Amino acid sequence: MEKIIFRCEDSTDGIFTGVYDAWASRLGHGNVALQSGGNLNYELFTSYVDVPVDHEKAYKVARTIREKMVEEDYEAVYQATLSREDDKADAIYRMIVLGLSGNYRGPVIQNLGNPHICKVFELSRNVGNEAHHYLGFVRFKELQNKVLSSVIEPENKIIPVIGDHFANRFPNENFLLYDKTHQMLMVHEVGKDWVVVTGEVNDPEKLYRASDREMEFQELWKGFCKSIGIKERKNQQLQRKLVPLKRRKYMPEFI
Repeated sequence: MEKIIFRCEDSTDGIFTGVYDAWASRLGHGNVALQSGGNLNYELFTSYVDVPVDHEKAYKVARTIREKMVEEDYEAVYQATLSREDDKADAIYRMIVLGLSGNYRGPVIQNLGNPHICKVFELSRNVGNEAHHYLGFVRFKELQNKVLSSVIEPENKIIPVIGDHFANRFPNENFLLYDKTHQMLMVHEVGKDWVVVTGEVNDPEKLYRASDREMEFQELWKGFCKSIGIKERKNQQLQRKLVPLKRRKYMPEFI
């Protein structure tokens, strides 16, 4: 039988929609595969089906995972959908198929002997590690309109993972967190739940225009960091290990 590849959007809902359509096709799990993202490789003797995002189908898949598997499995699958890797969609589909087969007891994600499960585990761990690192690297600045703003350039789509942390940390602040790499903007308004908006920002320069008071505090902060440093104990190699060069672009103490 000819292989069918379902091509879906590179997003959580897009991949979950692809999982739904591939399963519902009833072509047999061995005869279908998933691809996500823009870098798609075409294969011989293969048919391709484009899958438009369907939020209702995505919700059903997420609900099924949580009902039939454990929360640890759902968290691993969800974080894997945020990975930058192009081959994540099919690994996620295979893990869900295995998880719903009833052949595993406890968390499916712990069965690392299976290559598909191991792949999802690695993707999820990579996203989680980067998200954890960014909790210490994000620097907010006050804009001219008094809104706090921060710009990051992560490798993975980590904003959905770190959003709750900053919303809980700054509940009484209006702030923006912009992922320049993936054009994702987290918007937090006082008294409301935070949301993520995707797409190109109309005037990205607004996210960099700091207020006069902010510039004064940045100078004070730089002076403080410089004053507490001990020249004789400076270790550039260790510093680069703890704070990689690629993370310093938006950190005032390194500018």
